[in-house]
Amino acid sequence: MRWNDPLELVDVGLGFVGFFAFAFLIVTIGYEVAGQPALGWALTLLALVLILIALWQGRRRITATRLRAEEARLEQDS
Repeated sequence: MRWNDPLELVDVGLGFVGFFAFAFLIVTIGYEVAGQPALGWALTLLALVLILIALWQGRRRITATRLRAEEARLEQDS
């Protein structure tokens, strides 16, 4: 893995945050079904989902930038 590649870092972040978002989803559902207070779990899940969305947007931006750079390089070569 190349740690100097921003796309790799975003992918690792997506996996890490996605795992914990899924875990907090399961915990929140469990607390709701059991009838226990789940506000803290739900707010944490909301924060994780917002971070996940931000990481997805960042990944899309990085990919689009690389695609534009590759297209510009190909136009220069021809």
